[in-house]
Amino acid sequence: MIKDLSSPSNNKTDIKIIPSSIEKIYLGLILITAFFVRLIPSRNLSFAGNDAYLHHDIVMRMVEEGFGIISNDPRSLTGLASYGYPPLYHIIGTVLYQIFQTDLVFFLLPPVLGVLSIGVLYKLAQEIFNNQKAALLSTLLFAFIPSFVTRTSVFIPESLGILLSVGILFLVVKYIKSIPGYHNLDNFALKGFLKIFKGDYRYLIGAGILGIFYLFNHRGWVFLVIVLFILIFTFALPSFKKKPVECMGISLLILIMLYVLDVASYFARLQIVPVSVLGFPKWVGLLQLIFGLYGSYVFIKSKNPLYRFLAIWGLLFLLIGSYSFRFRDPYSAIALALMGGYVFSKIILPELNKVIEKYNFSLGKRNLKEGFRFLFIFILVITPVAQGAFSAYSFVVQPSPEEIESFEWIKDNTPVDAIFLTLRDEAYLLIGNTNRRDVLLWKVVYQGFMGEAPSVAETINTQNEVNIIFGTSLPGEAYFLLEKYNVDYIFVGRNMYNAPGSKYGLLNYLPSDTHFKTSYITGDASVYEYVSNPSLESPGKALNITGDNDYSRTVQFIEKFWNGYSYSDAGGNYYRNPVIDLEFGGSFKGNYPLNAQISNLFNFISIESSNQEVSDRSTYLLKWLEYKQMPGGAFPSETPPGEYTLGTMETIFPLMEMETSESQKITENGLKFVNKQTGANNIKISPSDDGPGIFEDNYIQLKTNALVSGMYPDNKEAIVQGVLELQESDGSWSSFSYQNIGILKGLCLYYESTGDESVLDSIKKGSLWLKDHQDASGSFEDDGIPQPYGMNHYADAFYIYIVAGDENSAQLTLEYINKLNLSEDINPLKSYLTFYSNLSLIYGEKSALEMASQVI
Repeated sequence: MIKDLSSPSNNKTDIKIIPSSIEKIYLGLILITAFFVRLIPSRNLSFAGNDAYLHHDIVMRMVEEGFGIISNDPRSLTGLASYGYPPLYHIIGTVLYQIFQTDLVFFLLPPVLGVLSIGVLYKLAQEIFNNQKAALLSTLLFAFIPSFVTRTSVFIPESLGILLSVGILFLVVKYIKSIPGYHNLDNFALKGFLKIFKGDYRYLIGAGILGIFYLFNHRGWVFLVIVLFILIFTFALPSFKKKPVECMGISLLILIMLYVLDVASYFARLQIVPVSVLGFPKWVGLLQLIFGLYGSYVFIKSKNPLYRFLAIWGLLFLLIGSYSFRFRDPYSAIALALMGGYVFSKIILPELNKVIEKYNFSLGKRNLKEGFRFLFIFILVITPVAQGAFSAYSFVVQPSPEEIESFEWIKDNTPVDAIFLTLRDEAYLLIGNTNRRDVLLWKVVYQGFMGEAPSVAETINTQNEVNIIFGTSLPGEAYFLLEKYNVDYIFVGRNMYNAPGSKYGLLNYLPSDTHFKTSYITGDASVYEYVSNPSLESPGKALNITGDNDYSRTVQFIEKFWNGYSYSDAGGNYYRNPVIDLEFGGSFKGNYPLNAQISNLFNFISIESSNQEVSDRSTYLLKWLEYKQMPGGAFPSETPPGEYTLGTMETIFPLMEMETSESQKITENGLKFVNKQTGANNIKISPSDDGPGIFEDNYIQLKTNALVSGMYPDNKEAIVQGVLELQESDGSWSSFSYQNIGILKGLCLYYESTGDESVLDSIKKGSLWLKDHQDASGSFEDDGIPQPYGMNHYADAFYIYIVAGDENSAQLTLEYINKLNLSEDINPLKSYLTFYSNLSLIYGEKSALEMASQVI
């Protein structure tokens, strides 16, 4: 029980507990540590956080184009419009940049403002508590609030907004303390309420001047106004208690007035991101939340209006923070840190001393009480510091190297007035790094900053239509909206492949639809150009081939996978593990290798059956592949797509035996890319020197070396020998059957082309390992780990056994394949074409077609 909370003398005692020199040292340590913690997100001198890129972009536009680009609409200038964007912070950034001419301005300004906020908060805590220890501990908790740390680590207006918030609160508290009898809330009942106007107006004038600046900086002034209303409400509590009906009537009139002023439309945009329970300790801070809630329990009973005000503020903002994180981060935490520091000083530390004094902490003759006391206090002090530093390191978004590469390409290869379509989170980095314009974020931020702010309804409509473009399965609907917004390019980031609204819409047909040209691919970000009137049109519906021979059954099966422009498999899952996705995924619908195999197969069928429709489809697929091939010769593959050497080689391999001008052109361009990727002892996985970050797995490298060498064996002796050297004594490279199958198939193709006996020995050793890992039915023992194997894996194993000369294992595997249900396969089209192509390597196309048709 804290006896002195409601005592008028409480604020006049305990003023000098810590010597001023020690006090300055403690405060200095807090400020210095806080400053360096806020430098963590910019440790690589790259902008951190989505918003930082956007605000940096706005400043650079003002540097280049002048202050004339700022809107002259008063509602936008002050943030009164729902999507207005006040310019003060950007003006300060522009002036500083023009003075110093260095990007360090963008990295140092936010931490400096954050440290200034901490200094002002210390003065505020001193005014409220008149207790140095409580003020220092409140400052410690405030300095390392995770949400406060992240907002003052990156270049965003809120870093100045928080400084203005605590500065205005400091002056308001000074004013309240100048009111006679302020320390006892009962002095303000009924007519006594008017005493709140009898303080020193110099403080209110100073707060008003800061408030005017705040209007032109950031919408955080809205939260501050709510806090001030809570303060006034606190002074009105005794009046409510004595005249509840009258006071409720006045409150109702105020609410009606606010409704008439359409304040609701402003708050309609506050809730954007769902708020989770785990977000409270994550963003408010663990100790800040625990100590602050304890403090609110104690302070809510105090007669001191400042104490009760802090309790109501903290609790109310936490409650609303369960709906809108903006109230919680960091505005509720300011009150919680102040109360928490007081509780830390007046309750936690005294209770800790009592416990330590009560028990015997000794080892032999050594008294360990002081050591234990120091350890516990150190843990309590370092906890908020560590959490704040961790949040600075982990919670601030930084673009990947692949994304940065894509932004550089956009800047160098797209018109400066190009309009991009992407989701909002990706738009921050896109606009900030490329100075290009997008559809949604431009509406939300730039339109209000540079012109007339859009209404909430207008912005919601744009958001809905962007969602429709990404989510619709009707391409015509997407085309209409793309042209409505004059979209030139679509930017797709990695996280968009798992976004619920876009997973089964636009991303499905971007790789196949000829309205979209693949412009740039990094394996982490993709750029597609929108073509309103493509030169290659869709041939229309699927082929309608009737009959009951092998040719017609094969065509009928393949036509089930026609998507209007090409053939794509039924698989639809995207596994974040790249190795699993490579083998078992199927969400990327740019099945270029499969369409190349189908073109080859249809060419053979058309010759054998003299069917012109099948011949035309084969020719169309070649034109489609040529249309979709990237300028450097690559064919993107996997999810997210990248210019992977293996995917390109798998596409051009079936076309090497076709003798058409289109197939030869595709093959020549593809081989240029593959040759560029091939070194003396290794084949790059992708154009990146070290391979893409998502494919840092030895199996992917081994599979690339083996299969690319097998399909294109010229001058690959050293590369293949490198694969052989990594084979274990038991014949394996991996503990997974499917991974050994992938490597062995490449070696089989290489042996069939070169006749290298050392490779055959390796194949035989590997086939024995495979045989040992099959059960009596022909199923691999690890089938289903990590995913159920497809028929394609068994088809490759069958081919490996044939090359190795193991007829019994080959027959067992073939019998197992014939018992599989192709309709239940993870990727049935891929499995069928793999089975057919392997059979054709052994028995020739005609026999292969006959055997393969039995599994349909």
